[in-house]
Amino acid sequence: MQGASDSKGRLQKRLGYTFSDVRLLERALTHRSVSQTHMERLEFLGDSVLGLVVSEYLHHKFPEIDEGDLSRMRASVVRREGLLSVAESWDLFAWLNVGDGERKGSGIKSVSIAANAVEAIIGAVFSDGGWLEARRVVLQAWEPMLRTMGKADLRDAKSRLQELTQSEGWGLPVYQVTDLGVEKKPRFQARCNVNEKQMGMGTGERKKTAEINAAEQALERLKSEAGKGI
Repeated sequence: MQGASDSKGRLQKRLGYTFSDVRLLERALTHRSVSQTHMERLEFLGDSVLGLVVSEYLHHKFPEIDEGDLSRMRASVVRREGLLSVAESWDLFAWLNVGDGERKGSGIKSVSIAANAVEAIIGAVFSDGGWLEARRVVLQAWEPMLRTMGKADLRDAKSRLQELTQSEGWGLPVYQVTDLGVEKKPRFQARCNVNEKQMGMGTGERKKTAEINAAEQALERLKSEAGKGI
């Protein structure tokens, strides 16, 4: 982690935001392997702020698109690849405060820490400067991705998963749906098996929704385990 002598000035310049309380930024950069005062609560907050900013943007930008496609567009922007792209644009890896067990050479073992730190920083900006400043920081950081939203892949997760499994020679995904009963909310639970191995689980008020959520989880797991560009 770079020295604190400049009070994180260079990083704040990259963010486009100057903290009134720089301790919030320091916390957002700190992994639990270092301190009990770490990024996770700010990460929780930032995840919600990011989702709302992107949802608001898409709602106004694409008034003709229905809820299902808007949800898929949002998911394509806020998933890990987008967070890592922002982390790189902020040069965030140089600022992360992690324990020795999380280090690898001059970097960190898990890039997920950087993705989580991006969300934590958004939460820190929201805590320090409020909604308008957090919104501005998010829109500025995600501008390259939002600019291409009209070309987003709007296929649902089931379609994307099927294309992947067939290209890999794994056959078709198999879904097992359980009706939990009319009194349960959500009512349906789905398991998604790929190549005879359970890879995802999802729930929903409809069978299709549960299957799509299970497929989304399967895609994320396959991507994590095999490094697939999905």
